[in-house]
Amino acid sequence: MSVARRPVVMVLAALLLWGAAIVESAGSVVAQANPNLPTTVPSVQDWRPGGEGFALSAAARIRASPELASVAQQFAADLARAGRGAYPVVIGGVAQPGELALRIDPVAPDRPESYRIDIGTTLSASARTRQGAISASQTMLQWLRQSPAVVGGTVQDWPDYPERGLMLDVGREFLTVAWVKQRIRELAYYRMNTLHLHLSDTGGFRVQSDNHPEITSPQHYSKDDIREIVSYAEEFGVEIVPEIGFPGHTNGFLAAHPELKLQPASTSPADAVTDRLLAGSLDGRMDLTNPRSYSLIEDIFREFIPLFPGRYFHIGGDEYVTDYSRFPQLAEYAHRVLGPGYGPEDVPAAFFNWANAIVRSYGKTTRIWNDGIAHDTRVPVDPSIVVDYWTAGGGITPWIGTGKTPGQFVDEGRSIQNAAFTPTYFATGGYATPLNTAPELLYAWDPGLFINGQRLTPAQHDHLLGSELHIWCDDPVAMTEDQITAPLLARLPIMAQQLWSGTGDAPYPIFTDRVQAAGLP
Repeated sequence: MSVARRPVVMVLAALLLWGAAIVESAGSVVAQANPNLPTTVPSVQDWRPGGEGFALSAAARIRASPELASVAQQFAADLARAGRGAYPVVIGGVAQPGELALRIDPVAPDRPESYRIDIGTTLSASARTRQGAISASQTMLQWLRQSPAVVGGTVQDWPDYPERGLMLDVGREFLTVAWVKQRIRELAYYRMNTLHLHLSDTGGFRVQSDNHPEITSPQHYSKDDIREIVSYAEEFGVEIVPEIGFPGHTNGFLAAHPELKLQPASTSPADAVTDRLLAGSLDGRMDLTNPRSYSLIEDIFREFIPLFPGRYFHIGGDEYVTDYSRFPQLAEYAHRVLGPGYGPEDVPAAFFNWANAIVRSYGKTTRIWNDGIAHDTRVPVDPSIVVDYWTAGGGITPWIGTGKTPGQFVDEGRSIQNAAFTPTYFATGGYATPLNTAPELLYAWDPGLFINGQRLTPAQHDHLLGSELHIWCDDPVAMTEDQITAPLLARLPIMAQQLWSGTGDAPYPIFTDRVQAAGLP
């Protein structure tokens, strides 16, 4: 669903009006309440000053619950890297003045991922879950990087949204394991918890396949590479969401299996231009009327779903066909296989349900881009499938279209992520780079505002999972991975702030000062 696949000619007025709308609708959550408390990004939800402050002792130890031994070890390594000294980790016991503590507490605040830090003669964090304790350790790390002393009081903290992530388009541009791991470290530092890896697209298929080695791109991740990334992410509480997309953008598969391409009955010069702009040419569409397509896809799913231990598996689904009249075989297939009352738009819907059954057989939840589910499909798509909502669908621009609205998806009983083209997308190159959202606009955005200008009702809001920053590599040679780092880091802390506690009323320059004060891991 890369931005470069939309037409170059955009309705600038729509973009400007939408930008004005998000500035006007920005939230009003109070940020860091006491200037004497060291800065954190994102800012904490609740800070109550009082009592004696904390001073880190040179002889301090980090005391941890047994379940948090690895978290405490990482915390110690980070403190040493920050120049605060070497602190041994001790399991159990009572923290002494000047010492640090991380512990699991069944009576800690019960909001998801919440934690509490008591600042006194000791600096003591408690949480019900390991995830909460990881977030607490990153908050304390940001404090102690700035000063070995922290004013006395109590912090209670929790995120506004359960999903706070980053998407990397490694399907078009291969990004090294070391570079990806550094992004994971930054996600954890900003208390974010999801890394979405877009593993296949027009650029190729980026994971070593043993069942179908012919589809593996020259630059790819071995399965050991994936295990290394997954293991590293687990240490920092970051969940990997893998995406291997079908039935569009499958160039990496079809280069080796051209017999499985969906062929149009006719292609005019105008159609050819549209194909290139919207979906990376017809070379990327798989023929869903061919049984061998399903066999290949099932082989791929069954090989790779078990490789990723997280809750989700993303099957893509976007930008398959916009003009079904060019593909009469889909209508014929729908009548023959689904029944006489069904049309060509029902073929992808039936495919999604078929793929979802495979994903669910591994105990996982399927994700899909919203435009894959047609507004008028007669085949109901399983409501267990999570929708990433990036476009209004069906129009010349992502802001205007005739696709299902966010509220309609929620009313079907499904969860939804706000993956709005503007302002969560950044293209490293290609046609869409002039539409990249400036960090200031992302800062003014409200994660509750969707690309079509709509919001969920209060009753629907619990179905909104959150959002993520999307890095699309439409032109894989436009920027090196090192060049991508700076624009990514200009936006990542903003997304973290938006999704944890909101940007509030703090001006953008004040926020950038806070980011600089918090530093990097």
